[in-house]
Amino acid sequence: MNRARALGILAVIALLTGGSRLVADDTSQQSQVTTTKDGNTVTRHGTVTGPNGKTTTSESTTTRSGNTVTRVGTTTGPKGKKVTTQNTWTNDGNTITRQGTVTGPKGKTASSSATWTKDGNTVTRDGSTTGPNGGTVSSHGTWTKDGNTITHEGTTTKQGAAAKKKPRARVQRPRPHS
Repeated sequence: MNRARALGILAVIALLTGGSRLVADDTSQQSQVTTTKDGNTVTRHGTVTGPNGKTTTSESTTTRSGNTVTRVGTTTGPKGKKVTTQNTWTNDGNTITRQGTVTGPKGKTASSSATWTKDGNTVTRDGSTTGPNGGTVSSHGTWTKDGNTITHEGTTTKQGAAAKKKPRARVQRPRPHS
């Protein structure tokens, strides 16, 4: 093993065991969060300022009404672009249902839903996500506990339009001379 490779391996080990604080001490991050509760409503306002002085803010309101919890939130990035989220969870006996949407800064929306059902030692989850281009990913999973063993079986199905991939530039490879 040559010296450069050995030093590289030691550097990776140092980063893994020491974390990012070994890289630089000037990468501080400041955050401020204010949370208020009024009856069954919790409001949260947060601000994070990165090491370069750029700020991201977030606001959310979570409300509980009977067996339903609703959360509406907005995150604004350092360039002023906003992402909004809305999620609703409903608990009905042994079934929990979640429905939600995410709207990006350009107005495109993705939606998702999932249902968890518990029957004895078995939990079943059915869910689907529809992206902004109309493509849908559906999943089904079953978890069964038998003593200390948990067995999981599941499937995932993709249908419709997927996100458009950006074309990659082809790099001409040098050909060996014969």
